[in-house]
Amino acid sequence: DEDGMVGGRRRREMKGDEESEVRGRGRRRDQVSVRDLDGRQQNADMKDRDVRADDRRAHSQSLQEVGGASKFLLLFLFLTVVTAVSKPKEVTSKTPTPLHVWYYGWLAAICTGMGALPFLFLSKPSGFILGVSNAVAAGMMLSASYSLAYEGWELEDDGLVILRMRVSHAHRVSLGVMLGVAFVLVTKRMVETWDQLHFGDISGMQASKIILIVAVMTLHSFAEGLGIGVAFCGKGGAHLGAFISMSLAVHNIPEGLAVALVLAPRGVPKFQTLVLAIISSLPQPVIAVPVFLFVENFIAWEPVGLGFAAGAMLWVAVFELILDALKEIPIETCSMSMSCSFVAMMAISSWIDVST
Repeated sequence: DEDGMVGGRRRREMKGDEESEVRGRGRRRDQVSVRDLDGRQQNADMKDRDVRADDRRAHSQSLQEVGGASKFLLLFLFLTVVTAVSKPKEVTSKTPTPLHVWYYGWLAAICTGMGALPFLFLSKPSGFILGVSNAVAAGMMLSASYSLAYEGWELEDDGLVILRMRVSHAHRVSLGVMLGVAFVLVTKRMVETWDQLHFGDISGMQASKIILIVAVMTLHSFAEGLGIGVAFCGKGGAHLGAFISMSLAVHNIPEGLAVALVLAPRGVPKFQTLVLAIISSLPQPVIAVPVFLFVENFIAWEPVGLGFAAGAMLWVAVFELILDALKEIPIETCSMSMSCSFVAMMAISSWIDVST
């Protein structure tokens, strides 16, 4: 009997263990099912969040594209309105007025933006493209520097005498070159001390370099505006002034390209690149009008202004752009790019001289 009772207890215990094991397996299956359900739910939630994030990015990008397009449209409308309002009743006249001078200087200035147009269709370039862009811009600036200095050197002798000493155009151009180099050095040192300097999303040395180059290109336009104002006072009147202005308009297109070659590869937004290219030439109409009105007070200093612009551009080309180019590309590629752009600019200048 005792053996029977012990056997019965063992069978009951074994049956209880089996039932416990079955219940345990059921609980584990339920837990696995719950975990699988939770995992599937989490994956679905993650996919849903990703879809919403993609939708937000697409919406934001579309808004940026619409906003960018509206900016370009507003800029185009502004330039069109100013051009229409500035246009004189008679485009050419034997007796030009300040409005004629402004109008032709304005047309020459806005043509600078045409040089920046190709960069509206380019994405952020590689280091190689950045180096080539710097080299090409340097060649253009060297050509412009030479042309400005040569123009000041070849001006008609006015017999200026200061302190009983005759001051030739060569002396005045040389003085202007030294003042231009000194201006760039002082400006560069001042800008580099601004630790928190920002240019949009760009900061530090790149921001200071952009500001320096834009400032130099803008200053050089003062000398060209002086030339426009003086041209309208010559014997040819509005006809000569129109020829000079249109030649500068053609010349400004590659200069706008030179500005864009410096700005766009460094991350400046496309719209800002276009605006800054145009702004760099706005001093042309601004300075041309007072020069036209008070030519006797300006003409003696035209060689100094031309030399000033030449010296500033020379320093920036040699000690900024060429050095930056050599950090990205071999010296052979840099020399070839710079030489080709220099020759191309000189050819354009020669063609303009022959045409006008």
